[in-house]
Amino acid sequence: MLSFAQSFGAWALTTTLPALLGLGLIQVLRGLFRPRYGAAFGLGIFLWFFIDTIQGSSDLLVNEGFRGGPAQAAVVLLFVAGLLVFVLVDRNALSSAQPTDGFTRFAPFRVALAVGVHGLGEGLAFGYTASQTASTDLLGAFGGFGQGAAYAMHKALETMMAGAIYVAYSSRVPRPASRAALDLVSLTVVFALPSLLGAAAGYYAAFDATFAYALGGGAAAYVALRLGREALLSAEAPSRKEALKVAIALLAGFILIYSAALLHNYVG
Repeated sequence: MLSFAQSFGAWALTTTLPALLGLGLIQVLRGLFRPRYGAAFGLGIFLWFFIDTIQGSSDLLVNEGFRGGPAQAAVVLLFVAGLLVFVLVDRNALSSAQPTDGFTRFAPFRVALAVGVHGLGEGLAFGYTASQTASTDLLGAFGGFGQGAAYAMHKALETMMAGAIYVAYSSRVPRPASRAALDLVSLTVVFALPSLLGAAAGYYAAFDATFAYALGGGAAAYVALRLGREALLSAEAPSRKEALKVAIALLAGFILIYSAALLHNYVG
């Protein structure tokens, strides 16, 4: 089997470094687009991200009909809890106002955590596989370079959802460059923490990741509210040109994460 240090170290690097890169990239490019386009781009990423997360929960065991028993009830309740906790903490997600108080500036961090919750399930699966495989080759045990590259690409794109919210809020409340750099590192930590906890726990004990993905699916629904609020609410009169720009930004996000999924499933 792979040692804990070897597997956990690789997992930590391939989770945090791409995440930081994704956050940094959307921050560097912020001068090229309006915040709403960044949010629309993030919303496009979300569309595939939610599909992936809900599939990880076995579609909340919908194939069981009403025969799923306690396990089915648990995954549904976890989904509900994931959404309710974030919405109740961040009631401003349902407001058309643009508050700029300190409490609201934590919205990007709540989004980073909500996106990162599904990583708990990924980490559990990774840790368990690392502890059980007979291989001593890390890449070989997890499908090779293509699989690793696809995972890294997913992490970079997923954090861009939080990055888009950060760009929107920091455009209303400017942040010094030194503070912005610290914010990006902090967002990376918040995003990656569930995944790292999952990898550590999964290495030493077997867990059913379905329940973690159910919780992540509910949390992800909150992310849609935040991104949709920034992308779709506007005081401007609607125009075909503006609608087209928002749609193109959304499609760009969707196609990029779809491409990462293609790489993940490609067998050369």
